[in-house]
Amino acid sequence: MIPKIIHFCWLSNDEYPKSIKKYIDSWKKKLPDYELRLWNTERFDVNSTTWTQQAFEAKQYAFAADYIRLHAVYTHGGIYLDMDVEVLKKFDDLLDLPYFIGVQFDNDVEAAIFGAEKGADWLQTCLNYYDGRSFIKEDGSFDQETLPIIMQTQIEKKRKIIHLKSDEVGNIRNLIKNEDSLFLFPYEYFSPKNHQTRKISKSKKTYTIHYYNHSWFSLTNVLRLEIIKLIGLNTTEKIIGFFNLRKLRSMLKKSK
Repeated sequence: MIPKIIHFCWLSNDEYPKSIKKYIDSWKKKLPDYELRLWNTERFDVNSTTWTQQAFEAKQYAFAADYIRLHAVYTHGGIYLDMDVEVLKKFDDLLDLPYFIGVQFDNDVEAAIFGAEKGADWLQTCLNYYDGRSFIKEDGSFDQETLPIIMQTQIEKKRKIIHLKSDEVGNIRNLIKNEDSLFLFPYEYFSPKNHQTRKISKSKKTYTIHYYNHSWFSLTNVLRLEIIKLIGLNTTEKIIGFFNLRKLRSMLKKSK
């Protein structure tokens, strides 16, 4: 059984934005008998891993939270929610499953909403990615690989990822017994918002809406993630590298 615990992260000392408060209110309204468990610097020692220490010190809180969310659900069991997720209905009919996780509108793994029993092996596989890993690269730049990509890559080392069709969800309790595979719910269940067009295609099956607000990101990070979604990580890094090089050349010219 998945315990009735909602894990969420907020690592800065800033007050919650109004939009975040609104989403949390939806959790309280729809999930009155669930424990809301905040992961901050009092609950989690950010110095316990190189990754979280460096990300936190760089004020790249979302990347520290990438690790913490996996750790929280793996260690305690429960459900993780990003703070820009609205809850539309209870998860009660999913709690007898060993886990639940879905896809975003573009079929990438949805890392903003997932639930699992304590000690889920696929979460351990995701955590392994961070073993001894630095957030700050040798060249001083940040390792900003997105969590959906990390999760998919890591999970595929141990399990076959299968995207469920809507008519297959009703058979999930039989399918999920296959421990060689990981089954992802269709986007309409947890993430019906198209993060490019901003259109929301919710239905009676929708439990949550991920709004992709990135309220805790810097403007630079928000823009970077949006560009990655459009043209991919490698092309984005090349463009950023090109403009950084132009900036350096401009500075050198001014110094002469």
